[in-house]
Amino acid sequence: MRAIRSILSAASVAFVAQAWAAAPGISPGEILIGQDVDLSGPIAVRMKTLLQAADAYIETVNKAGGVNGRQIRVVRTDSGNKPDRTKENVKKLVETQNVFSMWGISGTGNVAVALPYLEERKVPLIGSTSGADPFYSKTHSMLFNLKAGYGDEIRRVAQHLKDTYITKVAIVYLDNGFGREALKTMQAAAKDNNLEVLGVAAHKEDGSDIAQIVQPIAKLNAPAVFLLTLAGPAPKVVEEFTKAATVKPQFFALSIVASDSLYKALGENSRGVIVTQIVPFPWDRSINLVREYQDAVKAKGATDFSPAGLEGYILAKSLVEGLRAMGKEPTREGLVRAFEQMREKDLGGLKLSFSPESHNGTNLVEITMIGRGGKLIR
Repeated sequence: MRAIRSILSAASVAFVAQAWAAAPGISPGEILIGQDVDLSGPIAVRMKTLLQAADAYIETVNKAGGVNGRQIRVVRTDSGNKPDRTKENVKKLVETQNVFSMWGISGTGNVAVALPYLEERKVPLIGSTSGADPFYSKTHSMLFNLKAGYGDEIRRVAQHLKDTYITKVAIVYLDNGFGREALKTMQAAAKDNNLEVLGVAAHKEDGSDIAQIVQPIAKLNAPAVFLLTLAGPAPKVVEEFTKAATVKPQFFALSIVASDSLYKALGENSRGVIVTQIVPFPWDRSINLVREYQDAVKAKGATDFSPAGLEGYILAKSLVEGLRAMGKEPTREGLVRAFEQMREKDLGGLKLSFSPESHNGTNLVEITMIGRGGKLIR
């Protein structure tokens, strides 16, 4: 009998070991998650706030016992917002670090270079900071979007312009993968809403030519200017445009510009800038999700709240919900299935719904304006 028990015990151990070997990044006490983000480039200022909130949530989960008894460990690399660097980093994370899943990659061009590789290797990418149309207009087998797309934000603003009888607009965009895709979407939205585009100007990623490219387009005196740029260069665009324009226009920006960083850079000169948001209002404690987020980041020493911070919190909470839903025997296929079966998952004020045909979890877009003291006004 003892011999039989020993044989069964050895077989069980072998079976479990084989199961762990079949799921990279999984051990008896840990789930390894890879993340490649901009820590030193043009969107690093926004990512700092986002990551602080994301890490606060994961730390809370780990302190409570993790996911099905496993601690979540994030291996994070710095892309500098350079797609080529992301390509190298993601390959190392998957092949050398053996991460179970990728999560929250930042940058449109960065996601674009990572996605074909991840789909080939069948490694899920749970969320990203990019809302570019190519990631939303068709379903990508390994990508799950946890926020509304740039197309949703742009179309919402175009409709707002039409509703407020503003018929002319100028566009300043960042000349990279994100900016070029956003420009296409904005031009289509302008046409659909009978908006006349008076002029278009592109600036380099390092912002070195902003003062130069802004001069001619500012002289067009467009009543509205759409900023299809990132958090790093956005303040300089607003500053230079305001200097050159005869009449200060109404500026519109996407959520990735980060209203808090815009105010920190420009102070009261940022007042009146309209910024779309893809998260619930981060100061409304009547929303359970917001209250959780505020309490989590306050416990880590944060004194300010922001849409970028809440986005990071949502990225982390969504990841954890998926990890929990796949059960105690994690596989990459099981994680994909867990998200595809997720319907009306309430995070506490934001619902996520996916299916095999649609990997876009939400289309929430709100319009806010930077007010006195940098406070957002709904």
